[in-house]
Amino acid sequence: MNSATTPRSGMPTWASLGIIFGLVGAASILLFGPIGVSGTYPRLIGEVARAVDPAYAASNPYLVRMGSLLRPETFLVLGLVIGGFLGARRDAVKAPKVELPHPGVETNAKRYTEAFLAGFLILFGARLAGGCTSGLIISGMTQLSIAGFVFAAGVFATGIGTAKLMQAIRLGGR
Repeated sequence: MNSATTPRSGMPTWASLGIIFGLVGAASILLFGPIGVSGTYPRLIGEVARAVDPAYAASNPYLVRMGSLLRPETFLVLGLVIGGFLGARRDAVKAPKVELPHPGVETNAKRYTEAFLAGFLILFGARLAGGCTSGLIISGMTQLSIAGFVFAAGVFATGIGTAKLMQAIRLGGR
């Protein structure tokens, strides 16, 4: 048996983890309703605004509608950060050197700046649309929503196309 299978079932690890993820996602939807993460950020801003200027926060309809930071989505965001940190440190073996995906970018500072700006634009777009992509994919697919499946296919197709385009640009620039 290799390391890609679980010891007892012989099932591939990815399949076992996928089943667990699906069950936890379904339980979360049953207990708390659909989940997503983009609402956590305006809730954080709301908490800061309530601490700094309670009158402004109480008069801002968007912050009032977003409500408290103490919601399941907040703990999902914390779990993503903590899980990523622990997962990265689980093994004593260092990860192999990662190929830089940004053509023409020579410094880490520029890469991190671009990644931050891209993340900000994604989050801004998600809030402008009134929801986030992770909520549509995770909650939508768990609820067998056609929109969730169509959007997931579009996200993956776009990601693959973008990766191929970036690779072509990088290889063409050599």
